[in-house]
Amino acid sequence: MMDWIEISIQADGEVAEAVSALFNRLNSRPDGQGGAVTETTGFDPVGDDDAPQVIIRTYLSADDSETPAKQHKIEEGVWHLKRLHPLGELQVRRLAEQDWANAWKASYQPLRIGRRFLVIPAWMVHEVAPGPGDLPIILDPGMAFGTGLHPSTQLCLTAMEDLIRPGHRVLDAGCGSGILSIAAARLGAAVVDAFDIDPIAVRATQENVALNDLAVPVSAWVSAGPDENCTWSPIDQSRPSWDVILVNILPHVILNLLGRGLHNHLASDGHMILAGIIEEREPEVIAALAQHRLDLQGRSVSGDWVALVAGH
Repeated sequence: MMDWIEISIQADGEVAEAVSALFNRLNSRPDGQGGAVTETTGFDPVGDDDAPQVIIRTYLSADDSETPAKQHKIEEGVWHLKRLHPLGELQVRRLAEQDWANAWKASYQPLRIGRRFLVIPAWMVHEVAPGPGDLPIILDPGMAFGTGLHPSTQLCLTAMEDLIRPGHRVLDAGCGSGILSIAAARLGAAVVDAFDIDPIAVRATQENVALNDLAVPVSAWVSAGPDENCTWSPIDQSRPSWDVILVNILPHVILNLLGRGLHNHLASDGHMILAGIIEEREPEVIAALAQHRLDLQGRSVSGDWVALVAGH
């Protein structure tokens, strides 16, 4: 039996996914999946609490010679995040393997988002019965960025309810855990495509999609955005287009994707939903939309986070 070093920290929903992304990047698992796991507290059984606290954990082998260096990098990364947003104190403890296996699952509860979405942890699927109007999203929240806790993800999901119609073609740019791709399929999209620069995220999307009984497949691939590969430039030279393009990342990545022409793949009457935008960076994104001749058609806010809807 192996002992493990558990590193954990408590955060609110706004910064929890940033910590999760940090842990995934610095401590990916040997099978290629992310190394962060999340535990939510404060939810009732249907997740009505709108201000959850989250504990993000990652586990290092106590016997691995690389563990001290990884731990140092994690501590350094958390220190930098603390300068941007309040965080709890980093906790480090040693666990036996049997304690490690189930320690992080106990408090992660179903989470309701918007009018119909119900995010269900994969190990609770047999314990939770969605209602007639619910759109379930079965998720392993420990795989990659995108648990549904972050306000930007919630803003994006809420906007999707109003914009995605049955038969739409949807692109999830920077798919992370695949939560938005699964949601698009649940809303009746006929085609759901997804990409991410991180192979761990693409694998997480594929594995989370497999947990859900979706009516349409989700195609996910590794890419940094519009380029010369066959997905973006088919042999027949036609330009692929989507009715809704989802971009729930960070402002500098949004600007980069617009600069590379992601908006050129939007259908003539389509919409882009841009989230992950901290309010102070919003003017930059709006200016970029105008530069690329995209009209601002909607705006929603949660705390310091903004989601924008744009189109031709």
